[in-house]
Amino acid sequence: MTKTDTSKYEDSGSGTIIPMGSSDAGSSNRIFPHLLDAISQIQQFYIIESKGKEIPDDFLTIRGKLNFFNVGFGAGFFEALIFAFLMCLTLPMISDQNIRAWVAGYFPPLEYDVFIWLINLIPVLISGGLCCYMGRYHIGKITKRAVDMLLFGRFCSLCVKGLLLFFVLIFISNHITPESAWNFSKYAMLKKYHLAVKLYDIILYLKPLLVKRAFETLAIFGVAMVMPFLTIWGVDWYRKFIELKNREIMER
Repeated sequence: MTKTDTSKYEDSGSGTIIPMGSSDAGSSNRIFPHLLDAISQIQQFYIIESKGKEIPDDFLTIRGKLNFFNVGFGAGFFEALIFAFLMCLTLPMISDQNIRAWVAGYFPPLEYDVFIWLINLIPVLISGGLCCYMGRYHIGKITKRAVDMLLFGRFCSLCVKGLLLFFVLIFISNHITPESAWNFSKYAMLKKYHLAVKLYDIILYLKPLLVKRAFETLAIFGVAMVMPFLTIWGVDWYRKFIELKNREIMER
């Protein structure tokens, strides 16, 4: 550990390292406003425990665990919110070829369904990638607890938001009728007939598409919830496999 690193921590004299300031305003009690701040805190735990040092079990207090849970929950909420926003932007392009062709005139990749899906999945891919990245830090008691609480918070948030989006999309689809679609189109377009007819056609086309998108959302959120855990378990399994192989080589 470099001089800069060791200056942040206190040695208890028994091989146990205690991060500076952990007694009253400890870092585990700090409220992390962003996911990256929580990951940075986890990296500090990892630096200590990866060197074979120990952090006291009660260092990560109940409030500290709740902080990590809240950050994970907030990250999942923001992730789902951006996903829903992007879905609202891409649905009109999928439902109407004229709108899609007009937008693709300014940005040609939008002609491809795969690219539209990638745009919709950007928040899930970024947040999920960061959570999968934390698999490398899943070492030591305190570090593991912090990572697990962060991922569990994100898991709970995506579970709630995924189900909420699912039922909202199904609800909207079930309440789209020719009469309701025409009334909405007429007033939304300020009773301009040609524009109202266009919007009316788009809304009716969206009715079955919303049901399809609802089940796709459940599948996407399900994978997004499980993937970080599978990645971390895979990294743990690989790490143990390498340690076992090295032990067998040393014993020969």
